[in-house]
Amino acid sequence: MPLSYYLRSFSSIIILSTLIISTNANANATPKKCNQLTSIIEKTICASPELTKINHKLEQQYTQLKKAHTPVDQMVITNTQNQWRDQIKKQCTKSEDIKGCIRFSFQRQLYDMKHNVTALAVISKKWRRLNSTLREYTNSVQSNIQQCPTITPKPTKNITQLIPSQYVYVKSLVNRQCNTVIRTFAGCSSLKNNRCNNWQLKLVASDAKNQHPYIIGTLATTSRTGNSGAIFVPYQFSPNGNNLILKAMMEPAGAGGGNINYGYDIVIHNSKQQLSTTTQHYLAPANAHFYANNTHVVYLENSSLVPNYPQPGGGSNNGKLVIKNINTDEVLLTKERKDTSYAIKKINSANHTMIITTTHHRFGGKCPRTADSLGCSSHTTTTEKITLP
Repeated sequence: MPLSYYLRSFSSIIILSTLIISTNANANATPKKCNQLTSIIEKTICASPELTKINHKLEQQYTQLKKAHTPVDQMVITNTQNQWRDQIKKQCTKSEDIKGCIRFSFQRQLYDMKHNVTALAVISKKWRRLNSTLREYTNSVQSNIQQCPTITPKPTKNITQLIPSQYVYVKSLVNRQCNTVIRTFAGCSSLKNNRCNNWQLKLVASDAKNQHPYIIGTLATTSRTGNSGAIFVPYQFSPNGNNLILKAMMEPAGAGGGNINYGYDIVIHNSKQQLSTTTQHYLAPANAHFYANNTHVVYLENSSLVPNYPQPGGGSNNGKLVIKNINTDEVLLTKERKDTSYAIKKINSANHTMIITTTHHRFGGKCPRTADSLGCSSHTTTTEKITLP
């Protein structure tokens, strides 16, 4: 599982054995031994009793830190080692200032170890008050595990140990078959000016008895158009229990962001028959209609065959009508014609019919066919009843 930017302080303290010379070498350092080292950073530390002492202190702090964390945290610490190695090599390059550069970096690592790790954990526990998008998630999507009596209200240790320790448990979502439960954890992956710089949700799936847990992946803030952003959250399962529907929780739009909503994504099984965010893709816009016990979705979206509304903004020309099967992730029907837009008026699931209106647009000298020309076009609208697939 990619855990990018996890615990910024971790990535800044991984500096021992494979990057910096070992403690034993430092204790018996001689000019000859120091000259045998390969990098200028190692040689500088080796030749400086001050830097050797700080390096030894960092090694001790690192060892204590690793012992205090779960295997998944230890894996993250190890994985960030190469990032730090590259960072210090890039920062400390000038020979006339290399000793001061290393000293400053070491002192900063000690400070980060004392403060940033604690700050990440504290902020993650207060995320409901700090982040409006995540607060909306907790208010709009409810845990539904009460329908399955074998599912425990909170995740067990074999599940929580898969998630970095500063992430806090949020809620659970179970399919109607009661054989798959999704546990959602929220946390801050990095800080900027003592505020969270990157909120994330991490998802773990298991069976109803909390057995055979596996990591689905990470849901982080994404930007798709204009000055807009959203974080997708687990919303509901497909009726057959195989696919997971995600709903976009939109962040406040930036300047010129407009009224944009990313709608719904879907997560389907991978080759291992597991849910995975690597299979996440677009399902439907926010104004979609779910019908037939939520097994199908019908919606309107923008079409390249019809003049578009200028962006940024949330306007759609409604030039494409789509119906999908949520259980199979299959497109069942598409209606799209040049200079034609549609509107959904009524869905009758019992009779498997839908009433739509079809509007044909015409353009001319007073209203040339350009962007944002739908408002001035001559048009004819007809009503049609179609059979639902």
